[in-house]
Amino acid sequence: MNSIEISIANQKYVIKGEEGEAHLKEVAEMVRRRVEAIRKKNPNVTLQKAAMLAAFDFANEVIQQTKKSSDSKAAILSKAHSLLERVERELETQI
Repeated sequence: MNSIEISIANQKYVIKGEEGEAHLKEVAEMVRRRVEAIRKKNPNVTLQKAAMLAAFDFANEVIQQTKKSSDSKAAILSKAHSLLERVERELETQI
């Protein structure tokens, strides 16, 4: 298991995971930047509230990307089905 230490708003956190150290650093840096951006826009917000708002932002992004991926998959499957029907019609006319 890999672990790294990160500082957000002068608070130290140790992040552990099965992923590589580079991945953990990337995740930690994304969180740090998001929390700090929220606190910069709202200087009076507590670290805890900024962390929750960052979590909501990330969850929203995951949901949007999942929906986008699902929509893309459905469009690809629909196109593939249409192409298959077209090929089958062409084959039937040649018989």
